[in-house]
Amino acid sequence: MPVWLLIGISVGWIPLAFLFDGVTVLMLPVRLGGSATDLGLVSFVGLAVGAAVQPVVGRFSDVTRNRVDRRLFTIAAGLPAIAGLWLLVGSSGIVPAVIGYVVVQGAASSFQAGQQTLIPEHADAGARDRASGVKAAFDVGGAFVAFVILGALLAGGDLRAAAVVTTVILVVAAVLLMALVPARRRAAETVRPPLDLPRGLGALVAGRFLFLVGTYAVGRFLLLLVADRLSIPVDRAGDEAGGLLALLTLGTAAAALVVGRLADGTSRRELMAGGALVGAAGILVLVPAAGIAGLAAGGLLMSAGTGAFITANWAATVAIVPVADAGRLMGIANLGTALAAAVAGLAGPLIDVAGFAPALLAAAAVSAASVVVIRASAVPFARPAEAST
Repeated sequence: MPVWLLIGISVGWIPLAFLFDGVTVLMLPVRLGGSATDLGLVSFVGLAVGAAVQPVVGRFSDVTRNRVDRRLFTIAAGLPAIAGLWLLVGSSGIVPAVIGYVVVQGAASSFQAGQQTLIPEHADAGARDRASGVKAAFDVGGAFVAFVILGALLAGGDLRAAAVVTTVILVVAAVLLMALVPARRRAAETVRPPLDLPRGLGALVAGRFLFLVGTYAVGRFLLLLVADRLSIPVDRAGDEAGGLLALLTLGTAAAALVVGRLADGTSRRELMAGGALVGAAGILVLVPAAGIAGLAAGGLLMSAGTGAFITANWAATVAIVPVADAGRLMGIANLGTALAAAVAGLAGPLIDVAGFAPALLAAAAVSAASVVVIRASAVPFARPAEAST
C-alpha cells in the first residue's frame, strides 16, 4: 500500500483530534471556567448528539456512495464544525456555548462517519493492521499537535486564536484528502440488512466503551486535575495541561505504531486485554500522584495501554466490516467511542462533590472491566484470510 495513500486516508484524523480532543479537553474548560459539573454536563450533551448522529450519517453515506463521492460527502459533513466553533468562542453565556459545542461535535461526528470508511475501502486485508496503526498514529499525533498549540494559546486565555488554528487545520486536511485519495464508487455488492451485524462486533463495541469511559473520564477533566494538583487557577493551567497531554499522546502514538506493525490475527484479543490492564494501572497511579512528574508517570502508563487497546480493537473491527456497508457498521462500532466520551462527562458532578480520588478509582475499575468482555467473547478477532469462522 503506497505511503501517499496511507497519508491520504489518515490525514482527516488530525482535524478530528482538534475538534474532539482539543475543543473538549482544553477549549471548553477555559470557556466554561472551573466547574467540573458544567464541563461534564455540556460535554455529555454535545458528545451524546455526536454519538446519535454518526450511525445515521454513516448509513446515508453508504446509500449515496454510487452518486456522491465519499470524499466530498465527508468534507461537506464536517464544514459546519467551523460555524459551531466560532459560536462557541465568540459568544458569552452558557446557552451559546452549549449550542456551539453541540454543532461542533455533531459535524465532527458526521465527518468521522465518512473518514472511518477509508481503511476498509482502500486497504486490502493484508494492509489493514498497518493502516490501522497509521490511523491511530495520526489520530493521537493530531492530538499531540492540538495539545501543544492550543495549550500554548490558551495559556493566555486566547480562545479566538485557538479557533483560527483549528479552522485552518480542518481546511488543509480537506484539501489533502481530495488530493491524495482516489474516488471510489460502490462495487456491485449487496448491502447487508439493517439488523445484520457481523459476528463479534457487539463484543468489540462493548469492550471499547468500557475501556474508554475510564480513560476519557481522566482526559476530560485533566486540565482541572492539573490545576488542582499544582494549585493554580484553571484559566492559567492550559499550558501545563497542554504540555502534559502532548507528552501522553507521544506514548499513545508509539504504542499504536508498534501494535500496528506487530499485531497478527491471533494476538488482537491479547493486545486489547493487556492494553486495558496497563491503562487501568496508569489511572490508579494518578490517585496519589503529586506534582507534574507523578501525573506524567501515571499518564504515560495510561497512554501506552490506550495505544495498544485502540489499535488492536480498530484492526479487529475493520477486519469484520464489509466494504459495501462500511459507513453504517463503522458508525455503529464507533458508538463504543462516542458513547464512552459522552458518559465520561458524568464524572463531573462526582468530582465536584467528592474530589478526584473516588472518580479516578471508578475510572480504573470501569476500564479494567473491558477485559472481562473481551475475554468472554468467542470470536477470534483474526484477519479475514486466517479466520476459522
